[in-house]
Amino acid sequence: MLVLFDPPPVPTSQAVSVHNTRDPSLLWVHAGTAEVRAAQQEYLLSSGQGIWLPAGIPYTVEVGADSVAFPIFPAAGTRAPNLDRPQRINLSNSWSEWLIYQFARSIGYLRGATSDTSLLDLVAGSRYATPKEEARPIEQVPLPPMPRSPEALTVAHSLLQGPDDPSETTDHARAVNISVRTLQLQFLQETGLPFIRWRTAVRVAASAALMDAGHEIGQAGRQVGFSTPAGFTRAFHTQTGMTPRQYKKARPVIPRHDDTLATDFSELMLPQLQPEAAPPEASPPSVPATQTWNRINDFHVLVWLYRGAARVMVGERTRRLRRGDAIWLPAGVRNSITLSRGSLLLPLGSRHGTPETRLPRNLVQRFPDEAELYLLHTFVANYSLVRPTSHDPNRITHSFLKHATRTRAGAAEDLAGFTPVYKIIRAVRNNPADRRTLTRWAQVLNADARDLGRAFLATTGQSYVAWRSEVRMTEARRYLEEGVGVAQAARRLGYAHPSAFTTVFTRAHDMSPREYQRNGWQHTDEPLIIR
Repeated sequence: MLVLFDPPPVPTSQAVSVHNTRDPSLLWVHAGTAEVRAAQQEYLLSSGQGIWLPAGIPYTVEVGADSVAFPIFPAAGTRAPNLDRPQRINLSNSWSEWLIYQFARSIGYLRGATSDTSLLDLVAGSRYATPKEEARPIEQVPLPPMPRSPEALTVAHSLLQGPDDPSETTDHARAVNISVRTLQLQFLQETGLPFIRWRTAVRVAASAALMDAGHEIGQAGRQVGFSTPAGFTRAFHTQTGMTPRQYKKARPVIPRHDDTLATDFSELMLPQLQPEAAPPEASPPSVPATQTWNRINDFHVLVWLYRGAARVMVGERTRRLRRGDAIWLPAGVRNSITLSRGSLLLPLGSRHGTPETRLPRNLVQRFPDEAELYLLHTFVANYSLVRPTSHDPNRITHSFLKHATRTRAGAAEDLAGFTPVYKIIRAVRNNPADRRTLTRWAQVLNADARDLGRAFLATTGQSYVAWRSEVRMTEARRYLEEGVGVAQAARRLGYAHPSAFTTVFTRAHDMSPREYQRNGWQHTDEPLIIR
């Protein structure tokens, strides 16, 4: 079934006087043409071409009509560049899906998924050996990307200077006069990593630099802040895929004049990039498989399967998507997404969770093939600064709902019948610690308990008890990622004792809350909401 959507022409887009003070970017043209003005030069790019824009150089982008260009920032785990001027790069069409995947990661969507290739490797052509080349030695461990916000950047610099700082997340937030939530969001949105995982990545990189300089394994782990050898080994293996002993054995010692840990590790970590390096000839890496946790969001989101296959669970129903399908993920209803290798599910837009837009009759619709370029344009315009002067971020979601929402005459009356359910959803989303049973809710709302239970199941696809548990687990992951302790998280979520919370969390995630915090974010988060 097709969405009755006749795509309009793709308009021109622009981003004026963009100034990335800390991070470089790659502007890559997927289709059509784009003009970039940077460093007093003009660069005309066509499909398959890109330009590397170093940090600190202001630039202006103009994307032509019927054209789509992606502004991509380095994904988590890439190294700091040493290119001091714009650099052109030519890429074959075979790289397009991997580059779109990199854009999705750089905006915070599909975060948690990993790839063995970085954007900087792509520009430098430094990791593509031909079959005749000998195996390369193990590379140095890179620092995580730096945040851009002044507050998060201050915290980041502090941790680079003292990776063994034992301060809690709340202490770092208080030091720069912002909330813990704001600090977490800055790190997550600007580096792709939760704060705790970013700090661990710094410690791992610092310990590797110390081992490169000749320090013993135990000494290196202690000096950067790991309290136990087991914790150090586990964190190092999670970050690099090898133990500290394996890393030290494979790496040569880099002579140093002193035993102190340098504030800037770049000189120890990776060789300098070559500005004029040729583009790689090897095949692009495949887009990795990804999966989200079960979660309940307080907003609606429309996602579109650009490539591959996906399995999406909404409530108790599982839907399998093929290329071109789009699915509406309703607010207040459990959802989870599983993508096979090579698949890309991209967000097209979102709406705040109001009952009026909750229940489209058909959650899955299919966009026609000829809409693909316009949908990619919408994806870029909604989630980057490259957009038309007059841009409506809700155009696609409005079109989808127009053809998918209930249209029969009795829809308004049906919606009114679910009003008590919406009141419960709003109340529990605002306060997950609410312990009222469905029977108690029925008394509060002057409703029949059995009717209310049936309405809740019809609305969310779950019983009230199961749904409330999913809400609590969604919030639990957020709390743990912010550095909230297990006992405090349990209290906030309404559990009588931390052990009860630990039992429920472990059953849902196959790991304890403390293991989740130690491992960092391993799954993807919910699609982004447009604010």
